[in-house]
Amino acid sequence: MKLEIQNLRKNYNTEILKGISVVLESNKIYSLLGKNGAGKTTFMKILSGQIKYNEGMIKFHGDLNHDDISYTPESGVFLEYLTGHEHLELIKEMKKLDFNDSYLSKYAKKFNIYDFWDELVINYSHGMRHQLSLAMALLTSPKVLLLDEPLTSLDPINVKFTKDILLDYADEGNIVIISTHILPIASQLSNDILVLVDGKFVELKNKYNNKDRDCEFEEKIISLLK
Repeated sequence: MKLEIQNLRKNYNTEILKGISVVLESNKIYSLLGKNGAGKTTFMKILSGQIKYNEGMIKFHGDLNHDDISYTPESGVFLEYLTGHEHLELIKEMKKLDFNDSYLSKYAKKFNIYDFWDELVINYSHGMRHQLSLAMALLTSPKVLLLDEPLTSLDPINVKFTKDILLDYADEGNIVIISTHILPIASQLSNDILVLVDGKFVELKNKYNNKDRDCEFEEKIISLLK
């Protein structure tokens, strides 16, 4: 299973994406790095079909199609006067998923949201919203998972929990793409690094995925972004 992007271009008032080409493969986590405003979120929204691109091509290989892509923005998407339980039920109904109450309860426990899933989301902490957002993103079992800044402002327990979930999900044969500004997480979590520089990707095979090489990785990324 592969997702192939060829010469992708996107214009607003100026050209943001300037001919991106990359092949994204199953069983991998990709970290998307770049300066603020470089086009990381634009790229994710294009892949998810939320915005159109001006030129280029997106090809689906294997048993992959556009309905298999899930995108979650940085702050999540919530109806604050619904409970977490009702959010999952809403997705189940919208996507016509054949889940019973027992399955949803076990699923909520897996994502550590069961203890508060009957509370209104407006009363959730940042960490609780993050856990619910991740549970919502994975409920449909998307083959391509796009997460915009999923590890920002989380406590160490939630960071470890999220990393484990994403590693397991990629190992199940899926494609995971995260954008992040946290370089140690990118180096430790990812198979490949995609650095968005002047509208194009510099692709790095991750040889930095141990703590002893964090400084080397940081220097490499900063040198690309200067």
